[in-house]
Amino acid sequence: MVNSIPSKLSNCSVAALLILPWLTMVAAGGEPLPISLVAESSSFDQKSNSVVFRGIDITQGGLKIRADEAVASSMDFEKSEWRFSGHVKITVNSVSIEADSAELIFEAHSLLVANMRGHPAIFQNLSATRESLIHGSANHLRYDGGTRTLRMIEDAWLSDGPNEFTGCDLIFDLEQARITSGSSECGESVIITILPPSDDSESVSAPPP
Repeated sequence: MVNSIPSKLSNCSVAALLILPWLTMVAAGGEPLPISLVAESSSFDQKSNSVVFRGIDITQGGLKIRADEAVASSMDFEKSEWRFSGHVKITVNSVSIEADSAELIFEAHSLLVANMRGHPAIFQNLSATRESLIHGSANHLRYDGGTRTLRMIEDAWLSDGPNEFTGCDLIFDLEQARITSGSSECGESVIITILPPSDDSESVSAPPP
């Protein structure tokens, strides 16, 4: 049976906005960063003891999550699991990810792991420290908050500008901007394609006669 969430959530309706702040991730100076959750509607499922949100936006510093629907195992970010579905978009600092669905695990008020799936799920890295855009796709993207890596599994493809990588398992280190191959159990080799410079870039870089 699904009931409205009691106490301060009970007045939430489809047309209303629900805004819930929590003190969570700790900044470099030791001060906690707030989490803001905005939803068009919410309900509490007593049978599964979970909270359901529709039209949800979550923001915490450089972390932003948007989806048509979310189901949370708990309202406490100390330890909870979240399942997002429908037009899922996740931003982690300079990395933007779009997927059909995602499963996120929070521990100690931080994003621990995010598993995102799509046909395909896509991402791009808009880092200001690189001249070229890094973007890629795979059926399964796995973000590890501890190692700051993004793993691309099944039909993985990545481009860093002059190079393209394809395979079944690629790992992108977000801190080092380094690309490595993952497990070889799938039996597929990693293929690297080096693209020649375009005519426009050649004409710009060529010295005058």
